[in-house]
Formats: sequence, C-alpha cells, structure tokens
Amino acid sequence: MAILLLAVDQATKAWANAQLPSGREITIVNHWLWFRLTHNSGVTLGLFSGNNALVGGLSLLVVVALAVLAFRAGAGGRIGAIALGLVAGGAISNLVDRVRLGAVTDFIEVHALPTDFNLGDAAIRLGVLVFLLSLLVTARRRPRPVSAG
Repeated sequence: MAILLLAVDQATKAWANAQLPSGREITIVNHWLWFRLTHNSGVTLGLFSGNNALVGGLSLLVVVALAVLAFRAGAGGRIGAIALGLVAGGAISNLVDRVRLGAVTDFIEVHALPTDFNLGDAAIRLGVLVFLLSLLVTARRRPRPVSAG
C-alpha cells in the first residue's frame, strides 16, 4: 500500500507541477473544490516553515515508528496494516518532495478546509483514522480475562 500510494502521489504532484503554473487554478466544483499549485516548506497549516531538516527528521521518525507498529502483534489486523501503509506512503512521498524540491507540493484546495493538500496528506489523515478504528475493533474482539471471584 505504501509503495502504491508513493507512486500515485508523486505522479499527481508531477502533474500539478507541470500543469499548474503559479497563479493558475482549475475549478473542479464551483466555489468548493479547485486545484492550485503551492509549495509548503512546513507541515499542516505551514507550521515549522523553512525548517526542512526538522520536518524531514520528524517525518522519518514517524515512518520508522509506523514500521515498528506494523510488525507488532495486534496492530489492527489486515485493515490496520493497510491504514499504516497509507500513512507511511504519504509521509514518505512528502519526505521525497522535501529532499528533492525543498518543499511539499500541494495542489488540492477545498473551501471548507484551512489548508491546501495533496493525495499523500489525505492518505495520512485517512490512514490514521482507519488505524485507530481498527485498533478499537480489535480491542473489543479480544476475550476479557475472567476474574477469580
């Protein structure tokens, strides 16, 4: 999942960099969704902008932590592994942008959201949500110890 997401995210970012010169936007749904090219050197909402080493290091730390979680027993089963693949793929793709371009390519803008994003960002958020839900489901299915009473 991580490799597939990495490839798709990098392909869509390459498309955005080639087709959306600065200032051009493509409206998808009027007053709600459009494509506009931006480059973010920080993280969500532009936090830590200009500090690529810190953001890159944190991204790498997240990917390593996810790899450890994925290989531990009870990491949410197959759905949890797919969710972690989404998070890892998005994080790795954004890290590739930071190393290659010095910033992450964002190009999707939704009126109700406070920031531009890309497919990798969306996959990270979706993956975290699905992973947490899979942990809850797994925890509810585990047999509870019987107290000697």
